[in-house]
Amino acid sequence: VFPSINEGVRQAIINGKVNSVACFANHETAISNTIKLYDDLGDKAEMGCHLTISSGKPLTIKDNDAFTINGYFRDFSELNHDAIEKQLPVLKKELEAQVQVFLDAGIPITHLSCHHTTLTTTEPLFKTYLEVASKFKIPIRSVNIKPDKKETTYRLVLKFMLLDDVPIKRRKEIERFGKEINTYLQQFGTKILTPDILESSHYGPLPMRDIWEVSVPRLVDNKRNDLNEFIKRFKNAPFETGELMLHLIKESKETRKEDSKIDYPGVNKKYFDSRRIEFESINGFDFGKYPDIKLSSWTELGSQAEKMA
Repeated sequence: VFPSINEGVRQAIINGKVNSVACFANHETAISNTIKLYDDLGDKAEMGCHLTISSGKPLTIKDNDAFTINGYFRDFSELNHDAIEKQLPVLKKELEAQVQVFLDAGIPITHLSCHHTTLTTTEPLFKTYLEVASKFKIPIRSVNIKPDKKETTYRLVLKFMLLDDVPIKRRKEIERFGKEINTYLQQFGTKILTPDILESSHYGPLPMRDIWEVSVPRLVDNKRNDLNEFIKRFKNAPFETGELMLHLIKESKETRKEDSKIDYPGVNKKYFDSRRIEFESINGFDFGKYPDIKLSSWTELGSQAEKMA
């Protein structure tokens, strides 16, 4: 949606640091931007659908207070879980439409993820998410978030973000389900393919304050150290596959100007500074130091599962 993010992703693909992209479906430029990326670099990166119920406008839902305010999806902090869970068929139809719009445009979708992890917060939402993945036979982003302290911190932040709008009983349910979600996935009726873990230590820093230019080199070094530590842990862990989650941006005066014109609530521009840190970190990272770690793909994830079966 945002030119600065699109350019950051494009450059990281060209540099061989990124090989899959999570794309929104619900903005007027989303499909054309993705088609251009796929036409230019589709042999270097797989395209995924970044399902959303907390940014932009729905594709199929009109004037429904459970999901929207003034035509836009509710903000993440204002999600009405109770009301949404009473209309799960409506939710499922919208999520399916977000995948289908890419398929109709001729873009093969190889994986699913969800914005703000909204669809992994409660059992009914997660079940609907898995049903959509099952229908299209598409893998999903891992819900096994590492390191553990990052997942704990996320759930804590989530609890505070929902403080004003979500009853305490519901917040406790969200916290509980976070601890049970991996078991739920394993016991789901259909086998849903997913990487063994999702590495999130490269994400951030959070936008608690502006990032000063003088701090950038230190923060970039910290990110690379985090990534080195992850790979060392991964090599010694009982996992075969891992997903590295990145949020990237390549800013210029031109892209900043274009970003400011875009009407797409639900992507917080306060995070753009930290996206720049991640961009500089990953583009300067030498994966060649780890010849026994292979940059794999979502398609291979499915092939591996077939061999195991």
